[in-house]
Amino acid sequence: MSRLEETLVGLIVKNASEMPDVAAMREKRYGVWHPTTWREFKTQVQRFALGLKAMGFEADNKLTIVGDNKPEWIIAEFGCMAAGGIPTGVYPDSLPEEVEYLISYSESRFLVVRDQEQVDKILTFWDRIRHQVLKVIVWDSRGMSHYYDEYPFLEEFKRVIQLGAEQAADRTDFLKQAAEAMDPIQVAMMLTTSGTTAKPKLSMLSHENLIFASTQYGSVTDLSRGDELMSIAPLAWIGEQSFTVARFLTIAAYYNFPEETETVRRDLLELQPYYFGGTPAVWELLISSIQAAIDNADRLKQVFYRLAIDTALKRTEAELAGTAVGIKTRILHPVLGFFVIRALKNRMGLGRVKSAITGGGAISPEVFKYFKALRLDLRQIYGQSECSGIASTHRKTDVRPETVGVPIPGVEVKISADGEILVKGKNVHLGYYNKPEATREALTEDGFLKTGDAGYFGEDGHLYVFDRSKDMMTITDGTRFAPQDIETRLKFSAYIRDVMVIGQGRPYITAIVSIDMENVGNWAKKRGISYTTVQDLSQRAEVYDLISREISKICQRFPENIRVKRFVNLIKELHPDDGELTRTKKVRRGFVNDRYQSLIDDLFSDKDRHQLDIEIRYEDGRISNFKGDVTIQEVAP
Repeated sequence: MSRLEETLVGLIVKNASEMPDVAAMREKRYGVWHPTTWREFKTQVQRFALGLKAMGFEADNKLTIVGDNKPEWIIAEFGCMAAGGIPTGVYPDSLPEEVEYLISYSESRFLVVRDQEQVDKILTFWDRIRHQVLKVIVWDSRGMSHYYDEYPFLEEFKRVIQLGAEQAADRTDFLKQAAEAMDPIQVAMMLTTSGTTAKPKLSMLSHENLIFASTQYGSVTDLSRGDELMSIAPLAWIGEQSFTVARFLTIAAYYNFPEETETVRRDLLELQPYYFGGTPAVWELLISSIQAAIDNADRLKQVFYRLAIDTALKRTEAELAGTAVGIKTRILHPVLGFFVIRALKNRMGLGRVKSAITGGGAISPEVFKYFKALRLDLRQIYGQSECSGIASTHRKTDVRPETVGVPIPGVEVKISADGEILVKGKNVHLGYYNKPEATREALTEDGFLKTGDAGYFGEDGHLYVFDRSKDMMTITDGTRFAPQDIETRLKFSAYIRDVMVIGQGRPYITAIVSIDMENVGNWAKKRGISYTTVQDLSQRAEVYDLISREISKICQRFPENIRVKRFVNLIKELHPDDGELTRTKKVRRGFVNDRYQSLIDDLFSDKDRHQLDIEIRYEDGRISNFKGDVTIQEVAP
């Protein structure tokens, strides 16, 4: 491996040297895909780095990026590295207090944000960070012409590039020299941890961490130079950074950016990328979208869809079990696969996918099997920010829906005496920023990362993950269970968007359900059930009976004493803005328990109604209150 191949910035220089006129990135603007060559990409990164330095950016300074997935994010990220700094990212839908916390915690001196929406968030707390932050750089200034006169700390992205271009006249090899001077084990970027139990920490990841994780995953998957990648998952998430950004550099793929967040589905359909990855919430949303579309289709299409899916699932389950399929399935599958499944995949934008992953949380085996039935090479990834997003995954010929595969090459995974999953390898991060005690506590004496997850290795050599060790529950009869296992299976229902089960120290298990408004709404309309709002729909007796049947059907696979006995439909979605979910859509169990404590108490009583009184927070900062009755119902046997 050459020196340039050892760092992320070096890979940009290497690719620009080997294929200067080949497209590196494409962005869709006004309906047209606009390419950027490797030479142009290298030039923009170099100019941004020099522009930052000309504005006072110093070695080891931190830079926070807030915005949607756009080329400017990537240019700022690598430009910051080249200038000797450390970038970090914030989810674009974060609330102002979340943005402020990460800016303050990271000690960022420069901010790069997308547009007026993000600037307005920063203005709400500017007085508290003004002595820390030197400049706020904006890449989309539409509607902001008057801002720059009023707020002198604002700077246009294009102005930084122009300033860098002036500096580059005498420093044409700056990026190459910067890359050659980098140490592969120095901090490349800082990414947030999941934050399910507390405020997120910043995980410090080196160039070596990210390149190792990307190449080792690449050794067991089918992606190569020139393949089309699409930037869909948030760039603040380790999954996007490790499996798309780092992969884009290591194999020299085409990195494509959608026009807007709202146009992702249409742009995905048009591009048909070779790789698709996301959290379980993304895959669950895809299934819900398919099921909603089928519910609205004509009767003939519904019949063919269900026949095709049933046939595909039978074949998939037989393949996974290593058994022979019946003659009827063998005959029907290729025909229905060509005329129905292939068309469905194309309509989803997944027609050319060679490699697909799910990570960032547990996925229901039913969801997993569904996409395997569509003939997607879907594999589960187990990892977290602290191990560069990956420690284990499935192999192509050894996929088991209930597991997260086997350790990737070069990574050691073992189980502690108390059942915690431990990881060691070049993928393990350098530690938590400004939290030396937390860093020490997260490592064993022999250098293994404590993941905080409970699991075990099966006789098949696969890693089985139960749940977060802290989240494992025990009911009063002594039975221990993983709430996440029940929740992921319940979310396979087209009518359940999110759910949290409760049972620790209780005689039985209950659930707080957030219905899927679109699918339940379609179900209600087809049956002539009228409603006005999500509150009204969620509390209809017919909807309660629907959800009760879904819970009863799905819970049949569990022992009777850990099946959900009682549930309530919330009058709202569980939402990150209300602190109930992380930005990657994981339930913040402790927070939800505290917020709905009185409701939870009533779930374990003989009451059939609860007077709910909650505060609802909107992304624009508005707050409203809801007071009203919600029904508590027994699950049908």
